[in-house]
Amino acid sequence: MEMERYKRDRSIKGDGSAETSSRLPVAYELELHRVIELEAFLNAEKDGFRCSPQDYWLAAERDVHQYY
Repeated sequence: MEMERYKRDRSIKGDGSAETSSRLPVAYELELHRVIELEAFLNAEKDGFRCSPQDYWLAAERDVHQYY
């Protein structure tokens, strides 16, 4: 279903060639945010909340983007 939405979001140039949008589908962005949020919390919990929330968030983004 997400692939269908992605295909619909493509725009057609005047010469007939397709130009893909660089934006991800909204549902995918929301799910990715949720996964990063959970990963950051779990890492912070394991670490005893010793670092700043931003440090945990950035580490979680890096880890999650390796898989997604």
